[in-house]
Amino acid sequence: MITSTSNPLVKRIRKLRQKKYRQEEGVFFVEGLRVVLTAVESRAPLETILYAPELLTSEIALAAIAAQEQAGVACVAVSAAVFAALSERENPTGLGAIIHRQQRSLAQLPILPNALFVALQDISDPGNLGTIMRTMDAVAASALLLVGQTTEVEHPTAVKASMGATFTLPLAHPTAAEMWAWAKTNQLTTVATSAHAPHVHWHTPLPRPALLLMGNEQHGLPADWLAQADVTVKIPMLGHATSLNLAVATAVLLYEFQRQQTGATT
Repeated sequence: MITSTSNPLVKRIRKLRQKKYRQEEGVFFVEGLRVVLTAVESRAPLETILYAPELLTSEIALAAIAAQEQAGVACVAVSAAVFAALSERENPTGLGAIIHRQQRSLAQLPILPNALFVALQDISDPGNLGTIMRTMDAVAASALLLVGQTTEVEHPTAVKASMGATFTLPLAHPTAAEMWAWAKTNQLTTVATSAHAPHVHWHTPLPRPALLLMGNEQHGLPADWLAQADVTVKIPMLGHATSLNLAVATAVLLYEFQRQQTGATT
């Protein structure tokens, strides 16, 4: 059992809190029962499981650790004090994991008749990113495309907000040109949002397969994206505010896609 915060593995995990080291190593650290167990269940590429026997009481988690150790994954026990020193939570559960980054090319994403993709352009808030991924999972969206200078999926805040969707939602990092060419080749309906759009989202047909385009928190979508989109809609704003939070706006539109897909009226 590791009992010292000076241990090389502990020092390495501390470094993985920084984007620089996550990108250099191609791995990231997550903690929490739900997140780690979702990673195990979805067969994410685990490198190391870290656990504190004094803190971890979940029989399901302990069984998962035993199974992963038997499968060849490194499972390392640490003291409660060491885990607390690594944790970003007030009451750590005693379970964490180092996981390899995953992403796919656009060519690896299947295009089904009811496919629904989301492209996020230059978004900066990891909390928004994680929340959008969680919502995409809720509506069974097909995959997420991160375009431009976006925050990382592996950012601890994004991982926590995603509630495990980090490991269940396919992800690609195309350039804008690659995205547009792919969407055209696969005949995806590209849907953009703008406060100046002529039609409200719930009065506008949103056919699938589709690609929902969402822009930066401060600046929205660039003009050339708006010009190229097949459909542009607005979300009505009836109060004094002029815009919604990005994650909220994305959720509103994802559920409108879902409503139209299922024909729900209530």
